[in-house]
This record gives sequence, structure tokens and C-alpha cells, in this order.
Amino acid sequence: MNQIKKQGFQDMLLYNMEIVNSREIDTATYQRKLDMHKVDRIVASFNERIANEPKLSYRSGKYYVFDGQHTIAARKIMNQGQDIDIVCKVFYDLTQEEEAKLFAAQTGVSSKPTSGVTLKAKMIGNDDEALRFIEATEVAGIHPSFGDVRGNYRLRCINTAIKEFRQIGAKQYTEAMKIIATAWSGKPSSLIAEVVSAVCGFVHIYYGEYDRANLIRKLSYVDPYEIVRAVRNSEDDGGLKNGLKLILDIYNNGMTKKLLTVRF
Repeated sequence: MNQIKKQGFQDMLLYNMEIVNSREIDTATYQRKLDMHKVDRIVASFNERIANEPKLSYRSGKYYVFDGQHTIAARKIMNQGQDIDIVCKVFYDLTQEEEAKLFAAQTGVSSKPTSGVTLKAKMIGNDDEALRFIEATEVAGIHPSFGDVRGNYRLRCINTAIKEFRQIGAKQYTEAMKIIATAWSGKPSSLIAEVVSAVCGFVHIYYGEYDRANLIRKLSYVDPYEIVRAVRNSEDDGGLKNGLKLILDIYNNGMTKKLLTVRF
């Protein structure tokens, strides 16, 4: 088919409209969890005249899908589960970094990648902020969950954590995550967005003033869900301040000297 030039990045990107068999398409590199409900909807309302073509990158002799995974799955279902020839938009001369950025930049509501999958794509694409965020998190003994993996020391509230990383910087962010990991042994309940925000906020406000060992010890006696409930409390609309106040009270409890004062 005819080669077409498409504006993107700094240069003109070249792509072909090509027929590619589904068996030749790599869906693992940027794999997100396949939403079978979405696949079923595509199958139920499929119309060849308006169907979107999967977008592929041809690199090092291999096709990588960066948009259209569910369409590929739907077409295979309609072919009794067998591989099938599919008309695809195939981009050439993309670097792996550009390829990953195109995947991460998807903005469609129904097909937008999860925060974990997007972070993985940015990591593959050598995005500087993503790499620094992952390093700062893993130094604390916590691992970002790229594929919604659950378990101890697995961070799933990635968007919240990245926001805190940007606001307070890598040093204080790592300190906060180390406190969470040590106080609660990396339990999933301690790595919920409200807890991460509250502990990061506390560390930022009182950095260099609190006794680290005392803070960790006292937090370890508290169920993380108490902080979650405090932040989510809608009666006084305190939000994060409620969580900060709870951590401050927990820290000051039983102390007669070097108490920390409210500064938020």
C-alpha cells in the first residue's frame, strides 16, 4: 500500500497501511490487562467500514502494537479464535523511545492505559522523570506495580506517588516511602493513596525535625486505614489536613519534649 507521511515528534513519521497477520504482532511489550468486556463490545458492534486500524511499529524485524490491542483480540474472536490478517497502520523508523511514548500518550477514555502500564512504557522509552521516580521508589524497598500486581511492597497508586515525587523532590519522597515500608512492612493497606499523600506531606513539613525511629515505631501500632478514614472524612471537609493532623497526634502522643506544632 502507499506510504504516507505523518507529522509527529520532530520529524515526519512514515507509515504504511499494510495487511499483517495477528500471529506476527507483539502484544506483550506494552501489554495491559485485556478488558474482555471491551472486546465483547467491539465484537457486538463491529462495522468493517468504520473499524479502527491497529497501530504498529515495525522495528528490528518485528511488529509491536502500541494502539489497538483490543481490536486485534476482537478480530480473532470473530475468526473463531484463530489468527487473522488485519489491515494495520504500520509506522517505520521509530526508536523504541518514540514507540513507548506513543503508547503512553494514548488519551482515549476507553483505551487509555493504566498508570502502571504508562509508567512501564515511559521506562522503556527512557523517560527521565519516570526513571528517577522508579529509582526513588525502589531505593525505599517498594516496587511500582506495572501490571496491577498486588502484594506487599507493591505500589499501585502510581499517579498519587508521582504527584508527591514532583512536589517534594526525590530525597523527601524516598524518605517518606522508607518510613511507610518500615512502619507497616510494606502491607498493601499502607500503600493506599491517602496514606502515601499524608506521610509524604508530614515528611515535607517536618523534614529534619522529627525523630525518625520514633515516627516509625508509633506508626507501626496504627492501622493505616485510620489515616485513610481521616483523609476521607467528609464531615469537616478537612481532607489531607485530617490525615496530617492524625499523624502529628500519633507522633506527639506520650511526648513531653520536642513536640511538633501544627503547621498546615
